[in-house]
Amino acid sequence: MKKGLRTAVLAGLLALQACSMPHMAVEPTFKEQAQELPVEGRKTFKPNGSFAIGNYTVGNVHRGWRNSGGFNLFGYENVKSKQQHEFSLRSAQGTEWYVFGASRLHEKNLKSNNGISIRLSPNLEYYASYFTSPESGQWHLLTADPGHYQDRQRFEGELSNGSTIYAVVPVYKFEGKSMPLPDMVGYEFKAGDQVLGAVQVLNNGKVWLQPDLSDDTRMVLASAMASLLLYEKLHDASTSLEPNL
Repeated sequence: MKKGLRTAVLAGLLALQACSMPHMAVEPTFKEQAQELPVEGRKTFKPNGSFAIGNYTVGNVHRGWRNSGGFNLFGYENVKSKQQHEFSLRSAQGTEWYVFGASRLHEKNLKSNNGISIRLSPNLEYYASYFTSPESGQWHLLTADPGHYQDRQRFEGELSNGSTIYAVVPVYKFEGKSMPLPDMVGYEFKAGDQVLGAVQVLNNGKVWLQPDLSDDTRMVLASAMASLLLYEKLHDASTSLEPNL
C-alpha cells in the first residue's frame, strides 16, 4: 500500500477512535495493578510545547528542523531524513534533568508506474534519547523501527544505563480490538517478563507505571516515555522527492 494512502487510512481510523479515547492494549496483569498517570496539555498532532505526565512536568521543549535529502531517479528513491529535540523533565520534588533525542531514517524504494512501492533495504528508523540521573547515571533509550506491524519481529528497543536493561516492546492494538493497526499505538517497558510501565503515544497519550517502583526508576521511565511522546516519526512525514532526471 502506498505510504500516502496508508497514512490517510490510519488518520481516518484514529479520527473515529478519538471520540471514545480508547486505551492501548496493555498486558492485563500489569493493567490490574498499574497506576495511570494522566497526560495533560500534550498536543495530539505536532506534539510540541509543555505538558504534564502525572506530577512530572515536561518543559523547555526545543525541536530542530527536520532535514531531508536524497534523490529520485527513474522510480528509484533514496531518501535520508533526521531530526533532533530536547526537553526538561521536572518531578514534584523539584528534581530536574534534560533529555536529548534524535531520529534518523534512510529509505531505499523502487516505485512502479502504477504507484506500488517496493522497499529495497530494511528501511529501519532509528531513534535515540539520553539523560543523566544523579542516582543511577546516564541512560540511553534506543529503538529501531521497521515502520509496520507486518515487520514487527524486526523491531528492537531498550532502555539502559549499562548495568540495568529494560526491553522496549511495541504495541499495535487498542484495548478490546482484535485487529492491530499498521503502525504502533505505544510501547511497554519490561524487566524480563515483568511490565514496569507503558506509554500510549497516539491520541492525547496515556502512561501507566507500576506503583511500587523507586522514585528514581519512576523518573527514568517517565523521561523515556516523555521522549517517545515528543518523538515524531520520520516515516510518517512526506519525504518523497521529485524525480531527478
